[in-house]
Amino acid sequence: MIFVSLNCPQCGASLPSSARWRTVQCLYCSAIVSPQVRTILAADFRAAYERSLADDNAASHIVCAGQRYRIITPLTSSASVLLAQRIGAGPERVVIKLSQSPHALQHEAAILHQLQAAAIPGAAYFSQRLPQLVAQGAATGNVAAGAQALVLRHPVGYWGSLADVRRHYPGGIDPRHAVWMWRRMLEVLGYVHAAGWAHGRLAPEHLLVHPADHGILIIGWAGAQRLSVKATAARDLMQAAWSIRSLLDGSGDDGNEPPIAAAVPAPLATLLRRASEDAHWCARHGAAGIDQALKTAAVAAFGPPRFLHFTPTPR
Repeated sequence: MIFVSLNCPQCGASLPSSARWRTVQCLYCSAIVSPQVRTILAADFRAAYERSLADDNAASHIVCAGQRYRIITPLTSSASVLLAQRIGAGPERVVIKLSQSPHALQHEAAILHQLQAAAIPGAAYFSQRLPQLVAQGAATGNVAAGAQALVLRHPVGYWGSLADVRRHYPGGIDPRHAVWMWRRMLEVLGYVHAAGWAHGRLAPEHLLVHPADHGILIIGWAGAQRLSVKATAARDLMQAAWSIRSLLDGSGDDGNEPPIAAAVPAPLATLLRRASEDAHWCARHGAAGIDQALKTAAVAAFGPPRFLHFTPTPR
């Protein structure tokens, strides 16, 4: 049997057995002894907390739902979408959308809440791959000027939108990258459609890319609708295919239909044309069926799948 002696590291006196799992005070020298490598006293923590709340530049703050945020930078030219950081202990980066019309933001907040609360298979996984609502309501501050705000958790690791990628690759991206981008869209759309919703406005601007993890985050849910005759899953699936076509061609938003680039292998080109132009085919196969067809086309075009590093800007 191995015996362990609990001694104060400052004076060597014996410590109670509870020192093995909690912070204690030495009865001889009054030293605070913790079982952890480093301990933080309550007074020190409170002082740090008070410093985190210091109002160093109130002119760049926005207050929503009782929480203050420090503006870091605008994410759009109109400054209606801002990158910000929560002020206080445990700072967190967020995206704040500002609008003078409360209805649009209330609608988007309600949609995101329902998507996050959907009790269907895959919810634990896919709820992390949709925008996460932090707060919504009236905003105050010089920057907000009485606007309504929608506060979303900032997705870590996402570089920018596929529209940004397209601008950096005017000659089109490698078709092998188009495969995983398309598949990530289809996975999320399958979940969204199963939850009874249609995005309705899928475009490269609404698709954020995570280069390191090969992830796609679908944003811009203000126009989403319940699945119906007008709001269909097929429309989402066709728009996803058109987004991939524009990335492969490198064409911008000029109102013209992006052609299927000559560099796209035949199996993938055939599937792209069918998925972007045949609504009945998309409705019949759904997101899961198109994903299966895409896996088959990718193997035929490129062989067994393998991970390829993606750089959103050319080297």
